[in-house]
Amino acid sequence: MNKYLVDAATFPGDARQAWRSDGAHGLWLEIAERTVYRIARSAHFDLYERDLECVKQIAAPEGLEVRMLARDEHAKVGALMSSRRRAQLERDPANRTIFVALRDGIVVAYSWWTDAFDTVLDFSPIKLPADAIFHGFVHVARAERHRGTASALFSAGEGYFFEHGIRSCWFLINSTNIAGARAARGRWGGRSRHVARLSYRKLPFHTSRTLSIIEPS
Repeated sequence: MNKYLVDAATFPGDARQAWRSDGAHGLWLEIAERTVYRIARSAHFDLYERDLECVKQIAAPEGLEVRMLARDEHAKVGALMSSRRRAQLERDPANRTIFVALRDGIVVAYSWWTDAFDTVLDFSPIKLPADAIFHGFVHVARAERHRGTASALFSAGEGYFFEHGIRSCWFLINSTNIAGARAARGRWGGRSRHVARLSYRKLPFHTSRTLSIIEPS
């Protein structure tokens, strides 16, 4: 189906989900994805590696259950996802491990990991080490934010992988995400290494991506 027809068909549901989850900012992003970002877009990310041996174990906030989903439970997170995010999840579901936070049996936050880089890094000469995991995405419902929910998800997931022989977690942080960058520098107690900077620029008829490796100091 034509991508513009898909945009029109999925917008009402995605707009409602975005408003519930992120308010006016989330709604603007859904509009921008279908208009402005189809023409031009620019973004900058930092790639980090975190040592899982030093990550602190963080308990879930009161009333929340944090656990890994079985493969046949992945649909449980659909209510918190836009159509684009669901498509990303469904591209290779067997390659994704999902942890969720549930309140009264309802998913209010999720985070997923993969054993390979997501498509944003598919052009990169960097390869994910065999004993590493890539943290692909995290989302927390608006009512559950600023309570330690995301930290509990990271802790549960990374603790699980460490117990199964994984020694490091790689992840991207948008350069405008000050809180995320602070966490990457060790807010949860894990030693982190700044690996590279990624720049993405889309213009009419041209898209470019560049990766700058950060040399160890």
